[in-house]
Amino acid sequence: MMESVAEILGQLLARLLRLEGPVVALLARVVVIVGTLILTVIAYRIVSRLIERLLRPLDGAADYPQKVQRARTLDPLLKSAAFYLLAFVALMVILREVGIDIRALLVSAGVVGVAIGLGAQSLIKDVITGFFLLFEGLIAVGDVIEIGNQVGTVEAIGLRVTQIRTLRGAVRVVPNGELAQFANYNRGWARAVVDVGVAWEEDVRRALETLQAVGRSWAQETGLALGAPEVQGIVRFGDAEIVLRLQVKVPPARRDEIENDLRRRIVEAFRAAGVREPRKLFYVVGERGGGHQ
Repeated sequence: MMESVAEILGQLLARLLRLEGPVVALLARVVVIVGTLILTVIAYRIVSRLIERLLRPLDGAADYPQKVQRARTLDPLLKSAAFYLLAFVALMVILREVGIDIRALLVSAGVVGVAIGLGAQSLIKDVITGFFLLFEGLIAVGDVIEIGNQVGTVEAIGLRVTQIRTLRGAVRVVPNGELAQFANYNRGWARAVVDVGVAWEEDVRRALETLQAVGRSWAQETGLALGAPEVQGIVRFGDAEIVLRLQVKVPPARRDEIENDLRRRIVEAFRAAGVREPRKLFYVVGERGGGHQ
């Protein structure tokens, strides 16, 4: 039978130090355990640096932002996988050196793993879904996604769960198995949409022309438009307003910022052009529950 590392090291120590008996065996096992831990830490640092170097995108690459997001997503996951793998190997070596039969332990762990797998189908579904989400690059850390009726920013992606920060600041933990359908606002381009209301008495043509002028001037000044701004026209009628819409394709990460900037410009342009805002309606409740404006 093949000798363990501690037994080989014990023979070398006995020859060098001229020691005999259990002292040599104990000293050899301690040296092996300490050496295993040190080598594990060194190996993890080397693997971590290698992962960072492999995932680091080249400066000036055409898809540099996407590669940065992918690196932020995969870096902690790969490091965690490397840590658990190295820790498992180190644990097996240490258990063998302290006299535990690791072959029987591995067989038992395999049987237990099969039993757990049969009773944890949802967990397996989450892990498989998480693997394909990462492998296909469907989402990444920093993406803004919509799940059901909630929108949030992805903060962490694991094989089992994904953490999303909602607009109100809450962290929502979503099992990957529930990410069968979602909307990702950070892929390719986004559309900035600004709806603005004008009074019923206002000249709609003048309001649309002012809205178009705002879109053109914004696009020329900022250079952020991925297409020509479009004035969609009247999108709906309200009780006291006619709602117009301006939309433009923009970089996904700056959609909210651009919408706020466009709203500010539209307000300033409408006031300068004398475009009237919708009047507010006030209702006074009468004695019989009726009302009038």
